[in-house]
Amino acid sequence: MEFSPLCCPHPFPPLLAPVAVLSAHSVLHRNAICLDVQRRWSRLFLTLVLGSGLLVGWVSTGRADTVDFDTQIRPLLSNHCFHCHGPDEATREAGLRLDTQEGGREDLGGYAAIVPGDVSASEAMERINSDDPDLVMPPPDAKRDLSADQKQLLADWVKQGANWSEHWAFEPVAAVKPPQVNSDWARHPIDQFIFKRMQQHGLQPNAEAEPAALIRRVTMDLTGLPPTPEQVKAFVANPSDEAYQQLVDRLLDSPSYGQRMAWDWLDAARYADTDGFQGDPTRTMWPWRDWLINALNDNQPFDQFTIEMLAGDLLPNATQEQILASGFNRNHMFNGEGGRIAEETRVENVFDRTETTSTVWLGLTMTCSRCHDHKYDPISQKEYYQLYDFFNHTSENGRSGRGKTAPVFNYLSAANRVQRDALQVQLNAVQAKLRQPLAALDQAQQVWATERRDQLGAKGKPIQLGPWWKLGTIPAEGKLAYDQDLGPEAWGRETRFDLESAIGKLKWSKQDKQQDGKVLELPATVGATYFYRTLTADEQTVVQLFFGSDDAIKVFFNGQQVLSNNASRAAAADQENVKLTIPKGESHLLIKIVNTGGIGGFFFRKGQESLLGLSGELVKVLSKDPGKRSAAEKLQLQDHYRQQHWDQWAALDKQREALQKQINQVNSQQVTVMVMDDLAEGKRRQTKILERGGYDKPTEVTVQSATPSFLPEMDLPDGAAASRLDLAKWLVRKDHPLTARVTVNRYWQTFFGKGIVASTEDFGSQGQRPTHPQLLDWLATEFMNSGWNVKQLHRHIVTSATYRQSAKVVAATQTLDPQNTFYSRSPRYRWPSWMLRDQALAVSGLINADLGGPSVKSYQPQGIWAEATFGKIRYSPDSGDKLYRRSLYLFWRRIVGPTMFFDGPKRQTCEVKPTRTNTPLHALVTMNETTFVESARQMAQRVMQQHSEVETRLSYAFQLATSRAPSGEELQLLQRRIAAAEKQFNASPEDAVALLSVGASQRNEELDAAQHAAYTVVCLTLLNLDETLTRN
Repeated sequence: MEFSPLCCPHPFPPLLAPVAVLSAHSVLHRNAICLDVQRRWSRLFLTLVLGSGLLVGWVSTGRADTVDFDTQIRPLLSNHCFHCHGPDEATREAGLRLDTQEGGREDLGGYAAIVPGDVSASEAMERINSDDPDLVMPPPDAKRDLSADQKQLLADWVKQGANWSEHWAFEPVAAVKPPQVNSDWARHPIDQFIFKRMQQHGLQPNAEAEPAALIRRVTMDLTGLPPTPEQVKAFVANPSDEAYQQLVDRLLDSPSYGQRMAWDWLDAARYADTDGFQGDPTRTMWPWRDWLINALNDNQPFDQFTIEMLAGDLLPNATQEQILASGFNRNHMFNGEGGRIAEETRVENVFDRTETTSTVWLGLTMTCSRCHDHKYDPISQKEYYQLYDFFNHTSENGRSGRGKTAPVFNYLSAANRVQRDALQVQLNAVQAKLRQPLAALDQAQQVWATERRDQLGAKGKPIQLGPWWKLGTIPAEGKLAYDQDLGPEAWGRETRFDLESAIGKLKWSKQDKQQDGKVLELPATVGATYFYRTLTADEQTVVQLFFGSDDAIKVFFNGQQVLSNNASRAAAADQENVKLTIPKGESHLLIKIVNTGGIGGFFFRKGQESLLGLSGELVKVLSKDPGKRSAAEKLQLQDHYRQQHWDQWAALDKQREALQKQINQVNSQQVTVMVMDDLAEGKRRQTKILERGGYDKPTEVTVQSATPSFLPEMDLPDGAAASRLDLAKWLVRKDHPLTARVTVNRYWQTFFGKGIVASTEDFGSQGQRPTHPQLLDWLATEFMNSGWNVKQLHRHIVTSATYRQSAKVVAATQTLDPQNTFYSRSPRYRWPSWMLRDQALAVSGLINADLGGPSVKSYQPQGIWAEATFGKIRYSPDSGDKLYRRSLYLFWRRIVGPTMFFDGPKRQTCEVKPTRTNTPLHALVTMNETTFVESARQMAQRVMQQHSEVETRLSYAFQLATSRAPSGEELQLLQRRIAAAEKQFNASPEDAVALLSVGASQRNEELDAAQHAAYTVVCLTLLNLDETLTRN
């Protein structure tokens, strides 16, 4: 069977590559995926032969009359010389610096490396042209030899005056006017820049893409989902420019826009649902992801977006959302393994924040400056630590909180807050009725209060707490430590206690400095630690005791176990409480804390005591002089008295309790999210340069927050210390040369597969040069002048003629521009894996496109998590609609991400540049993974239920997958395939049932099973077509 017309537009012989993985899907093995071998090899050949001369247009094959330092000389010096003669002072050879004009022309004792206009007097040229292996530069062992052309280029530059200039990316963004071009093709200023470069290289733009291809491209690019057949039909019927503009506006306004654009930010933010490392505990950072999607959908100006992500917590009167936004720099990994060193972890996290901020906003590689001056860019080690200092003052201490490491924030969504506030209004109205003036009742209350105060004055002292005693930690595996008596439990069940007793070599020790009301940190030893103290009362008293523990806890009082919780958590205040009746005399309190890993912890405080049948809090209020009681305390007395003596109280109080319960239920929806904070003045850390980046090797050099000297200075009052908020504002100043360029370049990458600067992560000397520098600056200027309007920038790009071009490859263009450097056609590349999953779910009708909420677990091969975690963590998929949520909501375990995704980052560090591969493993997933097979099954069911005729069913299925109608030949091939598959399934009904049983969704059993299975095979084939998987 010949399937090539379905798979690709060129009639080259296909390579049949059946994938045999699941026996239940044996029928799928007969479906071949066509790989256009001739076309791919011819492209590869042209790339190898011609690519080296046309990678970028900055250096042409013929030498320009004037040699430009920044475009021709700096890259040469950076690659061949800066390693030994660049910014890094520590490794600079012979005191010679060639990255600055001053260094290159410096008098080195009667001679200089570069003498403007005089090649023979320039020592550098003498050494470059030397045949002596002991003198020649670069030295032979450096493996950085210069070619004859490169030597001549350097000589020409010296002859012309050897002028230096700043690296292009560090120069101010230029206010560029679009070039005048004589072409009706250009719809937009973007096109004028692009067309000008095309003309310089003898190229012509492609025609506009077919309407069906164009709506598919822009819909996928802006929302990550394919258009519906109905949307395609409407646009094909009216593909006018006005209709296209309206289409773009609709897509930009779609909630799916924020979900699609968020993906790139999740990669940059190293977002995941776990901490990473071996234990990989779960964290709850998904509210930050929801904030991100909402900010993108709301088109939050990029400058404000930046400020909130980097310093939302420091804004005056910060909202909950602004505090939540600062979680961007808490998305990093966190080492909670046993044996780790807390300070090392903390320092590593500060490194991560520093380098992530640099990558995302500055487009610079800074990691090497942890240890030494940057070898290629003007960033000293001192300047690195000055930037590091901005992030060095959070209260995070390096000790793991198992996914909830302080500083944390209990976030309640805006919708929940609205609901809570409405309930609060009702509650306030009921409380107003409860507290209305009642003269006779209020007078009686005063008499009662006076009598009780006199009675309390005759009572004894409050409970006396003895000193704390501690035993342990007794090493024991977590379950054993909790379940078994390790010795002190037996004493705790007696009414007398022996503090002279011991467990092995462990003895009780008095803890004079242990403070109640504060979390006491315990060693990172797995086992049990015991605490003991006495409680002495002059008469029987009721008291409430509060506890916290890391991890499990048991409490014994006077021989009885009164509390137990086999918890796994970080210690915090008031996690448990118990109300005890303390008898007259001495009582005994024993607490057992079981630590299962990491730093342990213990918390204790005593609540108010109860006397005369009154609560401890009420006793405290009544004991005060009436004139010294606060307004709140007076209301407390009033509530208590009216409860006992007013007949309307019960009904009103019942309403109050019901409303309070509802408010509490809403508040229970709070989620603990890790966010940023800064230590108070006087508690801030002193930042020192670390020798070779070692956390334990601080030098004597102390630094304060500052930005690299080659960039614009911060605008601060004299003597003022710079904060993270100042840094964020500095990044989005209009005179900043990097932020706008880096950002528009990354968004260009979103729509064209690569940036104008291909090295998206590196705008420094070792990065690639922009192919269209003037366009980059025009976009950056427009972006800033628009108020940092992201959607407007995206609209500019996707409405340009450059974007709308066909992706068809013309032979002449392929020869002149094999890498599509000059955008003479629309780029063609494989959609990312997450988008292909969403596409399959969308065309099947299964997709759950809801916004927000916790991460979900879809299908995954059994045992993946268990194998990665030594069997400690097992994967349990969700059910129902959760299985079909969009891919950005899938639970991302950092040590092993979603198994169906290829080419994605590990989310362990910041990544801003996508990678793309094309291997048979991709087909293994898209032809066999449960989501794709189930989607094909539901897609088949959809077409069968909506249409009755074979031809219309197949045509509709083809349109769902590709957004275009099939040709007559393609339709005939599909008809023959459906007939053959149906015949096979009729002969093997068990295969049909097996195929239709894949996935959790229900099938329509009224449909003929053999026919349904046959259509499933065809739909799965359509989901694997080249044009379904590829951006065309």
